[in-house]
Amino acid sequence: MNYEPVISVVIPIYNVEKYLSKCLDSIINQTYKNLEIICVIDGATDNSLKICKKYSESDNRIVIIEQENQGASVARNNGIRASNGDFLMFVDADDWIETNICEVLLSQLKKEDADVILCSYISEGKNSSQIKSIFESDMVFDDTMVKELLHRRFIGIVGNELSAPEKADSLCTIWGKLYKRSIIVDNNILFYDIRKIGTYEDGLFNLSLFNYVSKAVYINSPFYHYRRDNNLSVTSAYRCDLEEKWNNLFDIMKNYIDKNSLSEEYQIALDNRISLSIIGLGRNIILSNSKFINKLKEIKRLINSTQYRNSVKNLKLKYFPIHWKLFFAFAKYNFAFGVYLILVVINKILSNR
Repeated sequence: MNYEPVISVVIPIYNVEKYLSKCLDSIINQTYKNLEIICVIDGATDNSLKICKKYSESDNRIVIIEQENQGASVARNNGIRASNGDFLMFVDADDWIETNICEVLLSQLKKEDADVILCSYISEGKNSSQIKSIFESDMVFDDTMVKELLHRRFIGIVGNELSAPEKADSLCTIWGKLYKRSIIVDNNILFYDIRKIGTYEDGLFNLSLFNYVSKAVYINSPFYHYRRDNNLSVTSAYRCDLEEKWNNLFDIMKNYIDKNSLSEEYQIALDNRISLSIIGLGRNIILSNSKFINKLKEIKRLINSTQYRNSVKNLKLKYFPIHWKLFFAFAKYNFAFGVYLILVVINKILSNR
């Protein structure tokens, strides 16, 4: 490489040959050319490595790292360690980006002298594309606003934010953002192993990172395309250990709150996250091959367990839309069949999107 890259783009890659070329094309054709493109092959058994090697033959900005299959968290961490740029961007290999995202985000980040910049995105489904805004308009967050409006939200949502629970984790993704790499490297911020926490490695990464952010910028323009319709989605198949892993995730968050002596609002946010997780855990139960009666017993056990019963007890239902009020009222009063029916409807709707 005969230049020092400004933006390092890290792409964890595992068996995505169907989507990989579209992703790589969107990166190598950026209007901003000063890139380092780090492809981390996470033990892929398909043609992903061959595709990356073919692209690297004609573009010397591409760096290929091979590792045994250890998951996206380890892949991203190895990508961070291999990076050399002043700024860092993450792209998932089954997604793609607008060709001017690097130019626009870098320009605005420099203009505001910010530590991180984020944008809205487009959720790409089988039958529809939906623009997803995190906030209603462009925003600049100073140090106080970062703590009040961003940092706590990586734990969970509170108050009026509960009126749109489907947006609970819209802020948490590491894609759709451009970071000052020095914040990550100087503070040794790495991803938790997704094999231990199930999901939300993005949110924990940002939770740690935004503790050091003094200024952030949001652009309400969709430069990132998130593909929600591929079969590798963690929500597309039953996982017997999901509840255990999410309990590990909640323990990590609880320890973080205690270690940093964070305000009561953070604990409320965590309780709300535990309550909202009944949706994901319930959907996971619905996806199992168990008989109806066994699924119903599992849902009843879940909503009657101490942790979930205590969190739902304190959940402020007044903020929710009517259907979620009904769902969490069912959970609060241990009506497992009502919870089951709503989850079936949710799965039906999501499978057709």
